Amino acid sequence: MNKEELTTLLTHRFEGKEIGESFGLPALTVDKEELLNTARLLKKDEALGFNQLVCETVTDRTDYFELVCHLRAVGKGYEMILKTQVGREATPLLPSLYELWQAAELFEDEIYDLFGIRFENHPNLRRLFLDEDFEGYPLRKDFVNTLDL
Repeated sequence: MNKEELTTLLTHRFEGKEIGESFGLPALTVDKEELLNTARLLKKDEALGFNQLVCETVTDRTDYFELVCHLRAVGKGYEMILKTQVGREATPLLPSLYELWQAAELFEDEIYDLFGIRFENHPNLRRLFLDEDFEGYPLRKDFVNTLDL
């Protein structure tokens, strides 16, 4: 399936949802409340079959955080991006994708450590690079590095 065919299929499966392009791949943007069910459908639907989470990361967009998931259908030869947004509230929370792709465990640990976003139903959310007593989240645009002051 080529990129255009995949985009058409996604448009039919997710009618009314934003389908665009990101990193040269079809990109589906959903509300955070729909993230887990959408991801489940992307994995379980035989025509789609996205059986690998290649990468899960976050971009700080100043007003909100954007979760970006790079998915691959191994053996079928196509890829896509799944996105959602979460606000900058005191403790941002998203559903974990761990139950679908165990690779999400380390990706979500890294996101928590560097952005402070928590993942509901994550098996063991922990800081990965920074000490437990480190204050702040260094990849946030509003992070102030007090060590340089």
